[in-house]
Amino acid sequence: MDARLEAVTGNLIVLEQAAEALRRMDDATYMEGGAAPGISPVGVHFRHVFDHYRAFLAGLPEGRIDYDARDRAVPLERDRELALAAALGYIMDLGRLPAELGARPVQVSTRSVAGASEDPDWAPSTVKRELQFLVSHTVHHYALIKELLRRADFDPGVEFGVAPSTLAARRDPACAR
Repeated sequence: MDARLEAVTGNLIVLEQAAEALRRMDDATYMEGGAAPGISPVGVHFRHVFDHYRAFLAGLPEGRIDYDARDRAVPLERDRELALAAALGYIMDLGRLPAELGARPVQVSTRSVAGASEDPDWAPSTVKRELQFLVSHTVHHYALIKELLRRADFDPGVEFGVAPSTLAARRDPACAR
């Protein structure tokens, strides 16, 4: 098997964080955890994160990734088991990506307003760059999810919502604090 891209490894780490939290939380926490007027519950944030992984993987074959072509208000945001299955599926799918795919060019939609254009503009990128975006986007949402879970008296763990690079730095004895 080919060597794995470091950017894939980062995504596997954050997706494993999700899987572990989803295994431990109950359905009520997933559907309602931390929700308040104007604040989406935990499940909506997980669905949003997983929509980006789905869009990335769906766009790879043609080399055109459209993160705004997402499912919204789907059962995944109300079904913890479905979210867990999604996390595990993305772990498997990303784990199969060969290292040489990292340099492959892709086009990314720049459409930012739903329905603004039938034919969006496309910006050049690479698979590796988009994998790095996914880690950053996921960690950002996990930080929000972590706060919602704390409001619901659920501890997702100290590593949840922490960037893989930060976790590595914390483990490195050469990094003095």
